[in-house]
Amino acid sequence: GHAGRTRTKINNPDAIDVHISNFCFKCGTDLSNMESVLKYTTQEIDLPIIKPIVTEHRHYSRTCSCGCENLSEPPRGRGGNSVFFGNGVKALTTYLNVVQYMPYERLQSFYNDIFNLKLSQGTISNIIQNVSVKASHALDLIKQQISSSKVVGFDESGCFCQERLDWSWIAQTPSATLVFRDLGRSSKVLKDMFGDSLKDITAVTDRHSAYFKLDFDNHQICMAHILREIKYLDELDTTQAWSKKLGKLIRSAIHQRNENPNLIINPEPWLEKLDKLLDRNLDKLKIEFGRLKKGLAKYRDYIFNFLKDPS
Repeated sequence: GHAGRTRTKINNPDAIDVHISNFCFKCGTDLSNMESVLKYTTQEIDLPIIKPIVTEHRHYSRTCSCGCENLSEPPRGRGGNSVFFGNGVKALTTYLNVVQYMPYERLQSFYNDIFNLKLSQGTISNIIQNVSVKASHALDLIKQQISSSKVVGFDESGCFCQERLDWSWIAQTPSATLVFRDLGRSSKVLKDMFGDSLKDITAVTDRHSAYFKLDFDNHQICMAHILREIKYLDELDTTQAWSKKLGKLIRSAIHQRNENPNLIINPEPWLEKLDKLLDRNLDKLKIEFGRLKKGLAKYRDYIFNFLKDPS
């Protein structure tokens, strides 16, 4: 349903391919020596054939008159293996695994099918670990930026690692995102990661109880989580109106904030409307409706905090 946009031609194509008829389609007359007139142009966008580029590095030595043997650069300490992968492979491997969440096995298949390049899963793992070490300084800067932010979104999701359930955590601001893994899902994880800086942060989270055991400066329930649950209920039972009214209320409050980004808005009228919906008897509806109602009632005081705090 988004607005369409026609791709425009560029002024400096990388290559020009000329298409001219050398004979008449009707009578077969030779046209090769006749003048041509340009009628129109089209532009084709394609990708080059992708294949590995192998560069051999030849390391020469020169011995000084003092007896010192000099190399142009120090020998590479690679456990005796003189074949290694360059920065392009390392960067793409890290991007696909860390940003696009592509598992090792799929990465292995991707390199083989697209690049005709064979990488073992052990090599992929080593690349990720080495880049992680090199990126530690950048990760520290991201963590510092999040720690000093006034509003931070937190979330967590289960992830299996060697048949063990671990937890992938995320801390996010408009300009910084930190994803890290931990063995647990308790409040201690965030406490250990961000320490006393949590007391100066307004946390935007789902209704996971661990978040409410932490001493945040303020708390806001994530509206995206609520709207996702409402959409599920809308589709679960299309005959009822309760979730539709709840969704309309939430979206109206978000619209009010978006239309008045710097205004302190009294949340009480919105809470009164919410309370009326939460007072409804939902016993005739499916159990999922009661679960959402109970969860919202428990954390009602954190649902419309974003109205009174423009940040």
